[in-house]
Amino acid sequence: MPTTARERAAQRPKIVLAGGGHAHLHTLRRTADLSRRGFEVTLVNPSPYLYYSGMATGVVSGVYTPEEDRINVRRLAEAGGSFVEGRIRTVHPQDRALVLEDGRTVPYDAVSFCLGSTTPREATRNDDVFPVKPVENAAEVNRRLRHARDSNRFVKLLVVGGGAAGCEVAANALALLERQGRGGEVIMAERSGSLLGGASARARRSIEAYLERRGVRVLTNTEVVSYGSGRARTADGRLLPYDLVVLAVGIEANGGVFRASGLPVGPCGGLWVDRTLRSVADGRILGGGDGISYRGLGLPKLGVFAIRQGPILYHNIQAVLRDEPLRGYEPQKRFLYVLNFGDGTGLAVYGPLVWHGRLAWKLKNHIDRRFMAEYDGNP
Repeated sequence: MPTTARERAAQRPKIVLAGGGHAHLHTLRRTADLSRRGFEVTLVNPSPYLYYSGMATGVVSGVYTPEEDRINVRRLAEAGGSFVEGRIRTVHPQDRALVLEDGRTVPYDAVSFCLGSTTPREATRNDDVFPVKPVENAAEVNRRLRHARDSNRFVKLLVVGGGAAGCEVAANALALLERQGRGGEVIMAERSGSLLGGASARARRSIEAYLERRGVRVLTNTEVVSYGSGRARTADGRLLPYDLVVLAVGIEANGGVFRASGLPVGPCGGLWVDRTLRSVADGRILGGGDGISYRGLGLPKLGVFAIRQGPILYHNIQAVLRDEPLRGYEPQKRFLYVLNFGDGTGLAVYGPLVWHGRLAWKLKNHIDRRFMAEYDGNP
């Protein structure tokens, strides 16, 4: 007896992409191909949009608008699959189902997670403290700084954390304040002895010299322990006044879903995956981006790692369902990253090589805009 269309659809293996992050973009562009190959594809994400981390700090200075910095992942998913708007609460591996916060369930035959990273909630309960994650907070920081200009106020901005994101936020905020023609002070507090930890000594010297030359007050060996009433308290008892705080420290894998589901996580809190990006506890669960612990290790939280995981996830999630050989992922040992300073210049770093200037900014802008055009980021 011939099967009906509904029965044939029910027999199609269900691929679920949990989160519309950078590591899933490669697969999202190919949902129509997956459908033609006999798979049913569903994206579950809290929003129809992904905000691209590479351009986010440019939103702080107004170099980019928030609309220029987002990718319509719903549209990508619906080119050949379906979209479910919601947040995931737990995973039931035994039932092969995701449970959303509103109680809905999404069944899967294989699922890939890309839930990104977050900032510990204890540090962000103050209304004047904004973490760099989620990325869309950049638009709110821009709005707050512009509102202060409209109120003719002298703005005191405190950036906590001296990594790549913190350095970019400080430079872009200062660029915005300078263009507005109003007074402002930018303070950076970094608990270690230098900015841009992990980079070469030349890169660290370059960024510190640039920020101090621009007028940023750089405080190293300074750990901020609390916020409130416009004052941040340091571990040694100093008080740092602020109107607005941007928190660029303490970013961790968004691993609450995995812990709640009893899935193994690494020390960084991310889903523990093997070299094929599969969970060590369940071969039908995969993951990429900031939300994984690769062979028990936390990778640098930079988009370049997630993007390169994309083709591996695309291949392996199909291979799992077809019982075909899997591909391994190897993190790159060296990678180029360019900091945007918001003033038409940037700092490019590739291992020991460092260069600052307009050419570095033009390179970054070209790479980022080409990337967004590839995914048709504008709504």
